[in-house]
Amino acid sequence: MKKVVLLGIALSVSASVFAGQALAASYETEVKYGVNFRLQPSTDSSVLRLIRKGEDIHVIEQINDYWLKIEDRSGKVGYISAKEKYTDYNPYVATAKRGVNFRSQPKVTDNKIGFISKGDTVEVIEEVNSYWLKVNYNGNIGYTSTSYFDYDAPAKPKPDATASEIIATAKSYLGDFDYKFGAEPWTTDNKYSDCSAFVQLVFNKDHGYDLPRTSIKQSKEGTYVAKSNLKPGDLVFFDTNGDGTINHDGIYIGNGEFIHSAPSNDVGINNLNSGYWEDHYVTARSVL
Repeated sequence: MKKVVLLGIALSVSASVFAGQALAASYETEVKYGVNFRLQPSTDSSVLRLIRKGEDIHVIEQINDYWLKIEDRSGKVGYISAKEKYTDYNPYVATAKRGVNFRSQPKVTDNKIGFISKGDTVEVIEEVNSYWLKVNYNGNIGYTSTSYFDYDAPAKPKPDATASEIIATAKSYLGDFDYKFGAEPWTTDNKYSDCSAFVQLVFNKDHGYDLPRTSIKQSKEGTYVAKSNLKPGDLVFFDTNGDGTINHDGIYIGNGEFIHSAPSNDVGINNLNSGYWEDHYVTARSVL
């Protein structure tokens, strides 16, 4: 009898563990910018807490143009703003042209978790690459082959970040990342960055822009700004080698100062109008 009871307890614990793992796998949406988690879909509703940038949540449904009904990792259900700047949630519906396997990972291996029949619809969460879609199928999150579906991906909304939002995001990284040329925070577990990767982190990763990777290419984006007309959020560019080629950049924050990732101060703030950076300043561009 004791063995049966112990076996039952073990099975119960195992089931709980597996259920927890399955539940965790469904937190498919990442918060890109801190957002209030509310009890009801209204700005008059009480705030449960602030969901911070980097947290993963599960979107239960988009109830209208303004609100998402979501579940956080503690299991609490509530509402957050549906504005694009807050999360990477951007689903759309696709219809299966023919039957296709539904998988737990975006690769063909022993990972089948279901089958999507011809005519069934899925909610596309992300185009992983040209071969795989990350989808929500009947409440389950997984991957399936792109070529089996008819769909038109919606155009990405034009980013609408304000200068103050850009500056606040940039300052949130002060002191972060050891400088390393060619390094990116998102591929080095947030350990390293170079100057243009930091600009990409702030503008692209956090606010949905599409700036190119290098400082010299970023210097061709947007419109020219004279140094005397700089505004917060403008990109500022430098030639640190003295060879006539742009090789460093940062983000102007006002009062003659800019924030950047550099060997001298990781992510830090310096003045444009004196010393080293005044001597090596080249140009500026507005991309907002």
